[in-house]
Amino acid sequence: MVTVPTIRRLSAADAPRLADLMTAYRRAMGGPAEAMTPEQATPLIERAISEPDLLLLGADHGGALAGFALAFDLPEIISGSRAGQLDDLFVMPEARGSGLARALIGQLTEIGTARDWTHLRWLVPQDNLTAKRLYQSIANPAPWDSFRIELSQRRSI
Repeated sequence: MVTVPTIRRLSAADAPRLADLMTAYRRAMGGPAEAMTPEQATPLIERAISEPDLLLLGADHGGALAGFALAFDLPEIISGSRAGQLDDLFVMPEARGSGLARALIGQLTEIGTARDWTHLRWLVPQDNLTAKRLYQSIANPAPWDSFRIELSQRRSI
């Protein structure tokens, strides 16, 4: 029997587990090694609850929060409509392969359809081949490159 992932908006009660996921995510992405605390996760959850253009979804697996997606509902100038920007997507290693990432993206497409988004877009690290295989099976490559300025090391513009 296939278990259908449970995707839901996060609440303040999720702060302790979200802090664990955020710690694992930022370590996986080469960020700071120190653990995030529930007190650090709570403002993000509260902001997502109060701001309709910030979407923070959780994915439950085996009775516990095992993944999250952070997305934004943004103006889309070219179409004159709106678009979704998936900023962060993470699934704990022990829950990978269970369909949580696909389900999180699927829920965002449902939200986007209801909100009249023209598209949902996201970035993926170049070396994340596993994620890229999933994304290539459900989406088309975007016709643009990505750039970033590290503000702590900003050079003259």
